Amino acid sequence: MNQNEQQLFERFKNNDEVAFKVIYHNYFPRLYYFIFEFIPLKDLAENIVHDTFVTLWNKRDELRDDTNLASYLFSVAKNNCLYRLRDSRYKQKLFSSSLDIDELQLNAEALSVIDTSTFAFQEIEQIIEKTLEGLSPQCRKVFELSRFKEMKNREIAEKLDISVKTVEGHITKVLKIFKETLKDYLPLVAYLFMT
Repeated sequence: MNQNEQQLFERFKNNDEVAFKVIYHNYFPRLYYFIFEFIPLKDLAENIVHDTFVTLWNKRDELRDDTNLASYLFSVAKNNCLYRLRDSRYKQKLFSSSLDIDELQLNAEALSVIDTSTFAFQEIEQIIEKTLEGLSPQCRKVFELSRFKEMKNREIAEKLDISVKTVEGHITKVLKIFKETLKDYLPLVAYLFMT
């Protein structure tokens, strides 16, 4: 966790609702895309993510100061998702939505082996940073503005005084690189690849 994230986490642990809203905003799309990979139903995926944040808020007093927030949230989301994939009431809802039992079983098996440990998230952060360091300065800037600042391609083009096609080219290039360097962690970092 960088210093800003650490301060945000400390504020959250001290019952700061604004800090919680920032965490919610930052992690909701990531968790949603992660869950949607295994339960491709919008309503249910959103409910699982909401339940994950309810757990985070309710357990804030129990979290250690050195808790890796991403690891914690993805672990809770994973467990919430596995519960639904295995629970008979939820299975009925899933079956009625055109997902078959074999697909659900495969999704549960795939999800159960995903590593959401602190170590895995530290490794992901290191891979992302190392990959970004290997990019040209402009390519890195474009990608960071797109994926971490959530700017639109046109906004990036205007900010950097380059064409939209150049922005698109940089993003495509970086996504190809990340698909290779993060291939072992794709379900956890799928949000990077969403347009």
